[in-house]
Amino acid sequence: MESLRASRVDRFRSEPIIVSSETPISEVMGIIEQRGAYEVFIQDRDKVGMITIREILKASDISGMKASSLMFYVPKLSPDDTVRKAAKLMNDYRLRALPVIDNGRIEYAVTTRTLCEALLSESKLRNVRISRIMTRNPVTVDGDEPISKARRLMIENGIDHLPVLDSGMLSGILLSNHIVRSMIPLEGIEQGAFISAPSGLMDIKVSGMMDPNVLVCDTKEKAMHVLRRMIENGATYHVVGLWHEIQGIVTYRDFILFLAEPEEPDVPAYIIGLPDDPFEAQLAKMKFLRNARALRRASPKIEEIHSTIRRRDVTGGRCRYEVNVSVRSAGKTYVYSMEGWDLPSIFDSITDKMKRALTKKQIKRRRRSRRKMPNA
Repeated sequence: MESLRASRVDRFRSEPIIVSSETPISEVMGIIEQRGAYEVFIQDRDKVGMITIREILKASDISGMKASSLMFYVPKLSPDDTVRKAAKLMNDYRLRALPVIDNGRIEYAVTTRTLCEALLSESKLRNVRISRIMTRNPVTVDGDEPISKARRLMIENGIDHLPVLDSGMLSGILLSNHIVRSMIPLEGIEQGAFISAPSGLMDIKVSGMMDPNVLVCDTKEKAMHVLRRMIENGATYHVVGLWHEIQGIVTYRDFILFLAEPEEPDVPAYIIGLPDDPFEAQLAKMKFLRNARALRRASPKIEEIHSTIRRRDVTGGRCRYEVNVSVRSAGKTYVYSMEGWDLPSIFDSITDKMKRALTKKQIKRRRRSRRKMPNA
């Protein structure tokens, strides 16, 4: 794994799609649709801009817009940069691709897919179950809800995949490109023709636009088997289920985390007692720091997060752990404990409990504050 992280990015080239800043957004959408792409690059002097499907999704009226109106600047790589750096930037900026610059020009791109293809040969990951790396409790939408709600959920949460439910059961998947694609009339793709968010489009039910053929895997499946299927099918996700219920979702971003340095939260976070095995320690630290960031976003008043791991038992080569997580928030300390055999799952479960508890406390504080407010 360390060898792959230290590899130069020029081993993982992908052909970039480059457009002019003057290109109409309607034409950009046609190019993205034809090429089955997610993003295009724009060379802007010494900077590089990008337009993604998610940015197009955010715009309320794209008629008459040029590429310069929606592009945002992204970090650049040089051919000598490492996979570790590329993965970290992709993770930090939530990007699927980065431009590689040589002599001031975009020469090629590095994508999450090409890096994930390289991960398939990593022996350390062969026995890891998908449940250990998936994102738990994904945002979902009901099939009877309007597309406008699904669009809002995607924008607010910075996601491109929405599992669709019918009576609480998985019935389909809605992707951001499904919504963007619906804005392009079939007869106008070649010309880049564009329908500017027809008034009735956002009122269509999610069930009428979703893909009912959802890619699903079991919680016990090996992560590498799931990743291989994603790559072979040209997919960017798998929903993880158990007994017809959604347990999580996995995308390329979850795999890219293995190649990046752990993402530090914007609050002091400490972990003591990591396993001796370097891979197990990396996986546990990755989950802890990722969840610490999620807790901080849910409760901005958090001042410090501290975790202690203790080995309670060793059976058949497996360790049973006791994990204690303490959070200091608004001058008070909250402690949560849990035991189990799988550290990433323990951290996910504790984080879920803490989010619910902290959210309840915030609601109670707001209610008390409103009751204390003098009448106008």
